[in-house]
Amino acid sequence: MCEELKEAIESYLLSAPGSGWVKGKELAKHFDLRSDRALRKMGNKPGLCTEFAISGNKGLKHIDRATPGEFREYYARERKHSLSALVTLRQKRTRRSESIRTTQRPAFTFEKDTCQGVLL
Repeated sequence: MCEELKEAIESYLLSAPGSGWVKGKELAKHFDLRSDRALRKMGNKPGLCTEFAISGNKGLKHIDRATPGEFREYYARERKHSLSALVTLRQKRTRRSESIRTTQRPAFTFEKDTCQGVLL
């Protein structure tokens, strides 16, 4: 069912009139989906259009119908978003490791005669 729906949506996008851009809500309505959210990736689960469509302000378009400029714009936007997410993750990892390193440790106590450390 899901693969058949993907194929139907892909065919619809390939045959879309005009510039080929189709609003997500229009696709959801045409294919009787609860919302257009099913078309896009959610968490680790790919959306119905993830494999073959690009998104933009005008809606969704099949990658085969995208102009070189449209695809470059989409690619640059997705790349920027992904790199930003990686930078944020690195910053959080660094901050966490620094906060763990700077936690207060109990002072060491040493024996006066042998200078051996004493466990408390």
